Amino acid sequence: MSPDDPPTLSRRRLLAGSAVALAATSGCVTTGMQVQGDLSGSNVFESVSLMESWTANQATAKLALTDTATTELNVRRLAVIDSQGSSVWTGAVEPAQTSVSNVMLPVGSPVTLAAANASGEFVDRVEITVVGDTVP
Repeated sequence: MSPDDPPTLSRRRLLAGSAVALAATSGCVTTGMQVQGDLSGSNVFESVSLMESWTANQATAKLALTDTATTELNVRRLAVIDSQGSSVWTGAVEPAQTSVSNVMLPVGSPVTLAAANASGEFVDRVEITVVGDTVP
């Protein structure tokens, strides 16, 4: 490459710049996220851990299940349900499974975590909200 050649843009720089531009133009970014909600009375959900520190509109989480969730309660399906009653995320649970990763949670809106057994009956539900600081 000679000094007279025009500068080139590497694929890596182009993709990184595109990601930043997309985040900047797609709305607000939420940082310092945390989960609000009381899981102490739940027979299924032990904890909710966020897998990232910032996001645009949905957070990825890991749900820890109680020891009895998939054994005694026979939980086989989990769902995240928004305030209008629509399913935001659903996933299957295997016998003896103790956690579920890559659960999508909307930021700033309350949702219900629901657990159903093998017969399709709901055995537990709790309400949580992912909150954080919004940066325009």
